[in-house]
Amino acid sequence: MAWRLLGRIHSLDPSNDRLSSHMQGPVAAVFGDRIRIYFAARNSAGKSYPAYIDVSEENPLRVLNVHDAPVMDFGPAGTFDDEGIMPACIVPTPGEIRLYYSGWNRRVTIPYHNTTGVAISVDGGMSFRRKFEGPVLDRTPHDPFMAVTPWVVRTGDQWRMWYVAGRGWLRKGGALEPIYGIKYATSVDGIAWNRLSDFVIPFRHEEEAIARPTVLFADGAYHMWYCFRDSDDFRDGPGSYRIGYAYSRDGVTWKRADHLSGLARSPDGWDSTMQCYPYVVETKIGFLLFYSGNGFGRTGVGCAIWEGGFPTL
Repeated sequence: MAWRLLGRIHSLDPSNDRLSSHMQGPVAAVFGDRIRIYFAARNSAGKSYPAYIDVSEENPLRVLNVHDAPVMDFGPAGTFDDEGIMPACIVPTPGEIRLYYSGWNRRVTIPYHNTTGVAISVDGGMSFRRKFEGPVLDRTPHDPFMAVTPWVVRTGDQWRMWYVAGRGWLRKGGALEPIYGIKYATSVDGIAWNRLSDFVIPFRHEEEAIARPTVLFADGAYHMWYCFRDSDDFRDGPGSYRIGYAYSRDGVTWKRADHLSGLARSPDGWDSTMQCYPYVVETKIGFLLFYSGNGFGRTGVGCAIWEGGFPTL
């Protein structure tokens, strides 16, 4: 199994004309002859907002358009997304494009709280408006910390979701840091979700955090890429995000096999200390995986193309 790295596509560097930075959590969709890559930029106050770039489908390193202004406003004061919005997954539906995203709030006892919202676009993905003022995934008796960053697919009358659920907060070096993993849910409408209570990807150790599932079905099996990190020295240090892999017959029971992810950090440069937030999309030139680089996307977004075979179950 192997992804061939194509390189960095773009970085959002602050300048006299633009105070925003970062390209965190790419979300890709094919629109005609181009791929639109949504991402979370950070404004001068450090708050994340959704923006996008367009690249050529035939050559995803060729940038056609940069739209670094917000495609969606923060929520009203007191709502779940009044201090930050990060795109998670895009799902075309009849008459509209549905965007699942993570909303951010600051907290007193912990640094922040995340929940999942839904926004829709009726202008071809150039702008979005929230479908509800409240989240569609929030804390529950079985998810007491967070429920965010879903990968959502629609198959016939069933909707399926793999999402990030919190496991708790750890005190590290005087600061509280979150740990989390991946769970599974189903729905009949993509809004109200029935969640399983167990994590579906096993952990390497108790302080590991696993995030950003991206799932495809190929050769009779489900294949998931995600990113995982330690809780010590994970900001571009030895414990920082790298990309892992798991496979499954049914999408519910998974076998973790990170050694088959097909990706490794570059020896130097923009993705040498971190590779995070993978997102796989099928295009005319094959499967492409988009991801963020060092500093949680501070150095930009890049991609790789699939040139391998899938494991035999």
